[in-house]
Amino acid sequence: MRKEIKSSFFKSIALLASGSLIAQLITIISAPFLTRLFTTNQIGIYTYILSLVSIFAPIMNGRYDMSIVTEEKEEFIYPLMKLSIIISTFGSFIITTGYILYFLFFNNENYNYSYTFVLVFILLISHGIINVLTAYNNREREYKIITSVHIIRAVCQNFGAILLGFFKLGLLGLLLPYTVGQLLGINKQTKKIRNSFSKFKNINKTEMIEVLKYHSKQPLYSAPALFANSFSYSSVMFFIEGLFGMNVVGLYSISFRILGLPLSIISSNVSKVFFEEASRESNMTGQFYQSFKKTTLFLCVLAIPMILVMYFIVPQVIGIVFGNDWIESGAYIKILSFMFGIRFVVSSLSTGLIVAKKQNYELILQVSFIASSILCYVISKIFMLSVYDFLKLINFTFSVSFLIYFIMIFKFSIRGDIVKCQQ
Repeated sequence: MRKEIKSSFFKSIALLASGSLIAQLITIISAPFLTRLFTTNQIGIYTYILSLVSIFAPIMNGRYDMSIVTEEKEEFIYPLMKLSIIISTFGSFIITTGYILYFLFFNNENYNYSYTFVLVFILLISHGIINVLTAYNNREREYKIITSVHIIRAVCQNFGAILLGFFKLGLLGLLLPYTVGQLLGINKQTKKIRNSFSKFKNINKTEMIEVLKYHSKQPLYSAPALFANSFSYSSVMFFIEGLFGMNVVGLYSISFRILGLPLSIISSNVSKVFFEEASRESNMTGQFYQSFKKTTLFLCVLAIPMILVMYFIVPQVIGIVFGNDWIESGAYIKILSFMFGIRFVVSSLSTGLIVAKKQNYELILQVSFIASSILCYVISKIFMLSVYDFLKLINFTFSVSFLIYFIMIFKFSIRGDIVKCQQ
């Protein structure tokens, strides 16, 4: 039985990782063309806008989408899905309004890009829907669907940008295919629940209020924690823009994208499988140590060579692959490689705190990342540090926070859901 579970674990990871690998290969193949078709400034603004969206995208549903995976009662699934979509729709209007006000009053030098208001709204709405559908696909172990739509989106977003790049559309040539790509695949993800649309539609307010209260820890702790995590990484981008300008943001975006490849290909997919397996183990035994141990060992075996490659090899080939204008990105990769290696492991395991119902600890830990990025910014501003010194500070402070994060997940994997065990 244990061999079957272990086999299922690695098959699921392999399936999800294969889709991410293909999608990231498309991104890698496209990148050298994009860095030659678009300027560092255009890529910088593009990354800046997507960073704003990425802060809110994971929490668009108040994290009720995560409960779709862990919920034991089947009758709660549709109310959770409907509640999640309603919350994300309302949130999209609020966030887009804030985005418009920000650009009008605080960043009016980019007023020429006002068409992005509509695109940002569409991106937020699509993220909210995708979060819900991906959670449902994960619950049902529909990993083939998750894999295929990942590839479809990557093809549209990357090759579409290359195509529009030849027409010299600038920022629009990057944002338009990305937005269209987000919408593709949604129909495929709804395949299993399409015939149950009437049931979904008839979910009433009472049912939604019930699941809203039952999973109230999600918006109270888990959503703010994930927001803190998203903001901490995006804030680095914003702080770089404030300290060193948009061209450096463009250079940093390439290094960030390369360092994030293992996270996209492996870590994010391992996280899905770990979350589903840890939830099942916790429901049966009250803890999830076996899932934690197995996943940690698997990730560490991959993380060590990844760090070595990022530190010694990748910086040497940046200029050849992306062009001489992007050589400095290699130095950024070298500085941040260790921190991203730790992040590679810990981010896959972070959902363990949701399984243990310790979202309040998750929030505290994630706030430490925001505190770290702000501290690094303040120190760099006061002492007028270079971008290299700023990134070294980020590397050190974030690494320490990740190590503390890992220790906490390990601790609760053994203790498990104490409340449930007592009951």
